[in-house]
Amino acid sequence: MKDALLPEYDFVVIGAGPAGLLAALNLGLANGKRNGEKPHSIALLDKRDPWREPVACAEAVSAQGLRDLVPKVEPAWIREPVDGVIFVSPNGTRVTFRKPGSGVLIDRALMHRNLAEECRRAGAHCNFRTRAVSVSRFENGRRIVKYEGDGPGEIKARVVIDASGPGLGFGQGERIAQGNFDVEPALFALVRGLEYPTNYIQLFFGKNYAPGGYAWLFPRDKDVANVGLVIGKKFSKEAPARKAMADFMKQVYPGVIVETVHGGVIPCGYTHDPLAVENLFKAGDSANMVNPISRAGILEAMKGGALAAEAALAVLRLGTEAEKEPFYRGYKEKWDIAYGNGNMRIHRAKSHFSEIRDETFDKAAGSLAKIPPDKITMGRIFLTTLWTTPSLIWKMRSLI
Repeated sequence: MKDALLPEYDFVVIGAGPAGLLAALNLGLANGKRNGEKPHSIALLDKRDPWREPVACAEAVSAQGLRDLVPKVEPAWIREPVDGVIFVSPNGTRVTFRKPGSGVLIDRALMHRNLAEECRRAGAHCNFRTRAVSVSRFENGRRIVKYEGDGPGEIKARVVIDASGPGLGFGQGERIAQGNFDVEPALFALVRGLEYPTNYIQLFFGKNYAPGGYAWLFPRDKDVANVGLVIGKKFSKEAPARKAMADFMKQVYPGVIVETVHGGVIPCGYTHDPLAVENLFKAGDSANMVNPISRAGILEAMKGGALAAEAALAVLRLGTEAEKEPFYRGYKEKWDIAYGNGNMRIHRAKSHFSEIRDETFDKAAGSLAKIPPDKITMGRIFLTTLWTTPSLIWKMRSLI
């Protein structure tokens, strides 16, 4: 998609991942409620077609969570149901947690494409393979977004939503989140030649798999699986992600057919920094909207994009920062209620979680493996792991 760009827009959304797509879509849908008033103008930019290059993501989400955020969930987006999780300890002991209908595995590329099409139908100008390179300070009621595509150009924007991803982004030097807090490396491969239940995800915990993080197998279908890992930041030098991935595949899945390998980084920590300032909003990975331990971020990003759009619509008509401040603060407060407060508690316990020894995981898994699967709950898994090392209970009290 490469719609022609106007010299000026009410809203410019940078990044067409889950956060940017939901922000642009909600801005567009709001135009339908303006009762004959002139519609707001919206541009959605991305440096690539958002459905062509996968990111380091296992593509599992809560089914209800997705339905709550997206006006219409297309059946074609659903690859497989998720009916539970198989936890694998360092010595290979497997513990099955059953919860039928707990989630779905999605075709994220198709979902991105369909959502981009919905954004366009809602009135957004979608210009992909166009990289935003800078966003100016807010002056004279506008920010200037400079970009590179078929050639260099710039757009005046009354409001900018930065959903461009992790790392130092736009608004450097301003008091706003940057998406560069606790950034961790992740890799995944699409593989063939394995046997697995297609309705269960598999998670591998222990330093022999992925120090400070975890490894996974997420089925795509009966033939292809997404196998990957994320490494804790403080372990990334002693266990580089590519070496850890090679060791994991050799140890657990020798002889599989690897089709493709993709890498990226995940901003895994909670930030107290503001999410908006002077008509610049942050959403998704740009705002560290990721669960610090599970590293889940799809629904978190979508929620952030939707909330950013809501606040952006409110500040568009306001003149002074004093008038806008309650909406900036309200955006952060709504995000914290939805996910942020939980992420903050998890972040406090994260360093202690990474201290759990492989022997502890093995001991807990051995105890849990003796329990009938229908008696195993997530709480029981968590508490059994903690009770094997009582000192952890105090250290991780923020999670209890």
